[in-house]
Amino acid sequence: MIEPNSAVLDLTGALPYFHRDARGLTELIQLRVLAYFGVSSAAGAAPTRMLAAMACALTGPGRRLIIEDSPAAVRAFLRPRPVRELPGVGARAAATLSAYGLHTVGDVADVPQLTLQRLGARPGRTLHERAHGHDTTTVDPTPTPASMSSEHRYDRDELDPAQHRRALLTFADDLGARSAAPTRSRPA
Repeated sequence: MIEPNSAVLDLTGALPYFHRDARGLTELIQLRVLAYFGVSSAAGAAPTRMLAAMACALTGPGRRLIIEDSPAAVRAFLRPRPVRELPGVGARAAATLSAYGLHTVGDVADVPQLTLQRLGARPGRTLHERAHGHDTTTVDPTPTPASMSSEHRYDRDELDPAQHRRALLTFADDLGARSAAPTRSRPA
C-alpha cells in the first residue's frame, strides 16, 4: 500500500526505450507532471523499491534523489540514516533497537543476522536484509480491487426460500473463488 498522493513506477524496462538513464527519465517524468498537472513532484530513483521510497521521502517538491546501482552508493545512502526510516521499523522497534545501542541503519548492518533474529526470526532476517539495502518487493501494476460483486437475474419473481439460499451459496462460492484466485506472487 502507498499513500494516496504517491505513485510507484518500475522504470527498468523503460530505460532502453527512452534512451535515458534513471536520472534522465526521472527528470522527464517530473517535467511532464509539472506541465500536464501543474504539480511540482518529488522523486527518488534507486536499485530497489525500498531505497527509492526512502530517497523520495527525503526529497522536497521539485527535487530528486538518485541512488546509483552500486554497493558503495547504497551503503553511503543507508548507513547514516536513522533506523526508524527503514520500512517496517515502527516506534516500538526503533525504541527496542535504540535500547541496544542501534541508532542508525549502519549500526544495524554491523550486527550479525543471528543476533538480530533474537527479535524474532523473520523480523530479524528482514531487518538485516533491509539494513544492507536488499529488498525483494516488486511493483505490482494491478491494483487490488476495493470491492467485488456477483449478481444473478431471475426471469420472474422468485419466492422459494430454497432458491434464494441456492443463489446466495452460489454468490458466496463465486466471490470466494475470485478473491482466493492466485495473483502475481509478491516475494516477502
